[in-house]
Amino acid sequence: MAVYKYTHQNLGEEVTAVSGYYSLKNEAQLEYGGRQLYYYTGYSVVDTSCCGPGGCGFALVVGYIVNWKNGSTANGIDTSDIEPVTDDAQRQEIRKLLTKSIHVQQVNFWAPQAR
Repeated sequence: MAVYKYTHQNLGEEVTAVSGYYSLKNEAQLEYGGRQLYYYTGYSVVDTSCCGPGGCGFALVVGYIVNWKNGSTANGIDTSDIEPVTDDAQRQEIRKLLTKSIHVQQVNFWAPQAR
């Protein structure tokens, strides 16, 4: 079990990407397998792509909560200890559950950067 310090993201800010932007709208928790999963929902908009416009609603599953908001960055942003979901079978089950329950088109999983 690898646990990582996760820095919480600001909700409602538009983040510019190569072919458009995305925004995280809500954060939520879901009980799964006797543990609490932490995830965001948001939307992406493709409006500067050479291939045409588009977009979708998505969920970003951060992982299992180990310690909730138990610290903060130098800038005062909350941090939590999180165990990412790495098991493929669990990812598939969580993807199906979220796609049906919150009606998003895409479910992604957080992958921490090596330091």
